[in-house]
Amino acid sequence: MRFTGHPEWPDTGPAETGASGLVIVVAACERGSSVRVCEFLVDTWCLGVKNALGPKPVERRKLPSFCADAFRSYPGAPVEVPLVLAQRIVFGAIGYARGLGFEPHADFAKAAGHLGEWDGVCDLEFGRDGMPMYIEGTHDDTWRIMHTLRQNIGDGNFHYLAGLRS
Repeated sequence: MRFTGHPEWPDTGPAETGASGLVIVVAACERGSSVRVCEFLVDTWCLGVKNALGPKPVERRKLPSFCADAFRSYPGAPVEVPLVLAQRIVFGAIGYARGLGFEPHADFAKAAGHLGEWDGVCDLEFGRDGMPMYIEGTHDDTWRIMHTLRQNIGDGNFHYLAGLRS
């Protein structure tokens, strides 16, 4: 995923140079003395929102450790971004994935409200080097995903990395 023309947005660093296209987005909304948190696992290269969690109540003082746990498997420190960028990452990836034939995770609807109202603008570039790139995940139905890509955009119009299983 790439964005240009927004010098006010922070450089996402490892998320852009990573080897998977996966991004974690955590959205927190204040509710009195606690915070309601939603977490989105976003595949910016192909599948869109692969997982959505929440809303989950978290004590305000425990929010930093919640975020540290969410980003534990990523190199470097998490990057705080403006809500508009988080919206464009999540909703833009959903639009990109729908164009390939994929819907967001079933729990997305429960968590989507925490991202607020989206203006529908998305000036981010999804895919890898201008093409969809599917990397097999441990819980993916790889045969279904490959069939969907072949049916909707055709062989030669996407890249993939999948293991062989017997």
